[in-house]
Amino acid sequence: MRALVIPALLVSGCVEVGGGESPREWYDRGTDYDVEEPLAFTDVNYDFTGPTAIADLPAVPTFATLFAPDDLPQASCNDWSSDPELPVEITGIVTLHPRLYFKSSGCQGADNIDEDERFYGSYFIQDRTGGYFVLGDSKVAHFDMGDRVTLRVRALRESFGQTMIAVQDVVEAVRGPEPIYYQTVSGALSNDMISRVVRVQGVVSTETSTFGELYLDVGGGERVHVVIDGELTRRGVGYDVGTVLQVTGPVLNGFGTATEEKLRVQVMRVGQLAEVGE
Repeated sequence: MRALVIPALLVSGCVEVGGGESPREWYDRGTDYDVEEPLAFTDVNYDFTGPTAIADLPAVPTFATLFAPDDLPQASCNDWSSDPELPVEITGIVTLHPRLYFKSSGCQGADNIDEDERFYGSYFIQDRTGGYFVLGDSKVAHFDMGDRVTLRVRALRESFGQTMIAVQDVVEAVRGPEPIYYQTVSGALSNDMISRVVRVQGVVSTETSTFGELYLDVGGGERVHVVIDGELTRRGVGYDVGTVLQVTGPVLNGFGTATEEKLRVQVMRVGQLAEVGE
């Protein structure tokens, strides 16, 4: 008779089979919190300019683009010309996070077809003498609000009342943040505030739109147009009608027929917004 050989593994006893660990137990569930983006502001004006003051940049005719002579493109475009005063260097504090998307008129040829140009990462800078809008060329922000930046300005543009630095080189960026200078506005915005940082306070009179737009009632039947960046509205930043809100930011001359539609305070960071009474 042959002996029956049974492997030891089979006779070692009963083994209890468990269900295994639940992946839900591997990580802490975490808690919700609001993202903090503090900014420093001041009502004391800057005490500096660069080699050229921002207020001394060459004047730009309506709907024209002025290039430094060595930068003038060969293309035949209406209202494109060179200016011997360019290039120049300016220095200012960055007053808006470089993430603003902006579309501007481009080359208009002999057939009068206007080719729009799209700019990503646009922002504002300001020195002791005033502010200026800078058309960006990158979706990546290489500096932030409150940083001190020196630009070599090679082209300027005007479109619908907004003057812009159209071509520039970043010569130097000194990390801050330095306090951003603002002027308090008690009524409606005006053209002399374009590209400067203002602080307005009023009662939210409209629901925050899909595009982040709302209006503040600042008294006397006057309103101020505020535009909140899409990155913030996607994070749920918005305000109920009746909220008393303080907004600090540069004034952009945008599109619209009425002055209160065109002039708006641009917001890219939550640190530019504060509910009064909190």
